[in-house]
Amino acid sequence: MDSPAPLQTGSQVTVRTEESWSGAPVDAAPQQLGQALEQSLTAWLSCLKTRAEQAD
Repeated sequence: MDSPAPLQTGSQVTVRTEESWSGAPVDAAPQQLGQALEQSLTAWLSCLKTRAEQAD
């Protein structure tokens, strides 16, 4: 799946992403993998924020 390009309006940039975890491994351990997904997204957003602030 291709990610849509960021949308820039003035000094604001909107980034859209979609995450989907499904299948037997997720069904077998939803809580643990849900926590892993949350940690992954938190780290990704932190990197995105750092990169965006460097562009200022």
